[in-house]
Amino acid sequence: MPIIVEAYSLTPREREVTECVARGLSTSEIATQFHLSPHTVRDYPKAIFAKVNVSSRSELVAKLFGEHYGPLLHADDADLVHVYDS
Repeated sequence: MPIIVEAYSLTPREREVTECVARGLSTSEIATQFHLSPHTVRDYPKAIFAKVNVSSRSELVAKLFGEHYGPLLHADDADLVHVYDS
């Protein structure tokens, strides 16, 4: 995911916040981790969403993981995995 994040010209702090969002951390958990107020932390996703052209945390995560893992899943030499219902 780091290369994808770099493609959007995120600042170092925006990258850190993006990683936290991808791990599912809440605003208050991110604030605690970086010793920031929750109000300050709320501004980071807004800036990140604008740069990545998304409007929610889930859309951000889906876009970043989709752009990173999607090509791997659709590669000609990708292994197929079959999941069977028991």
